[in-house]
Amino acid sequence: MGFLNAYQISKDEAYLEAAGRCWDFIDRHIIDRALGEWFWRVDRHGKPDPIEPKVSMWKCPYHNGRACLEIVRRAPSIRPSQPTEEPS
Repeated sequence: MGFLNAYQISKDEAYLEAAGRCWDFIDRHIIDRALGEWFWRVDRHGKPDPIEPKVSMWKCPYHNGRACLEIVRRAPSIRPSQPTEEPS
């Protein structure tokens, strides 16, 4: 969310690109598609940390879901949809 906040304040495309790269990493390595939820962290090879629990006193599904809902809410102001042209 920090990169999106920075983009909305500054309109500097570098922040929007950084937010996209973060989401790409989350999508590829952090989301546990087999059992649900997001891993706490992964190693440099993208393997989940076997010690850290996915849910704990300091990490719960609320934060992931809330961040995603906030992105959905802000999306129209970040990249307003462009009208599609009718084929000629």
